[in-house]
Amino acid sequence: MPTTPSTDIEVAQKAMVLVGLEPLASFTDQTDEALVANTIFEDVVEDCLAQHSWNFATGQVKLSRLTAAPVDRWDAAYAMPTSPAVVQVQTVTIDDTPQQYDIYERYIYINASVNDDVVLNYVYRPAVQYWPPNFTMWVIFRLASVFALSVTRKADVAKSYVDLAEAQFRRAKSRDSQQVTTSGLRPSRYHRVRLGNGIYQNIEGL
Repeated sequence: MPTTPSTDIEVAQKAMVLVGLEPLASFTDQTDEALVANTIFEDVVEDCLAQHSWNFATGQVKLSRLTAAPVDRWDAAYAMPTSPAVVQVQTVTIDDTPQQYDIYERYIYINASVNDDVVLNYVYRPAVQYWPPNFTMWVIFRLASVFALSVTRKADVAKSYVDLAEAQFRRAKSRDSQQVTTSGLRPSRYHRVRLGNGIYQNIEGL
């Protein structure tokens, strides 16, 4: 009975079977297939993650401010999280308000005071076992197109899987978007103080 992949190697194996290849046992096998898989697997996965703000791969963390101030332009620098590593930054906020920022090396540069809580919303790389099936299938189709072109040298087969991958991406993105509760009005702390909490109690049902 077919099983849902739960590891990187199982995802690669399913992609290989689709194009008529013998599934590898390890990314370090001494074969052309293993060389391709080991070289391109993580690049394909991270590119897929960066194509959309996937709910299953979205994280939020309060950033740690560096002691030393930036040399120029920005007031402060904050360290990016490393576990899990950030694939793509979505927003940097203070009191739920998106802020302008720059990324230099692995640091977020922003105008913020020492008392501000600077929050990073970001896309990270979850383990395969946490991928939803529709996203997993998209990655498999993407990998199948790579194997077809680089290992079997069949451009027509590769194109077929490119088309399948594009259609699967649309399905995966649609399914992912349905997993979010419709957002209500979330006034910032500034507006609460300025206009009074009573106005928002009716809006938010507090």
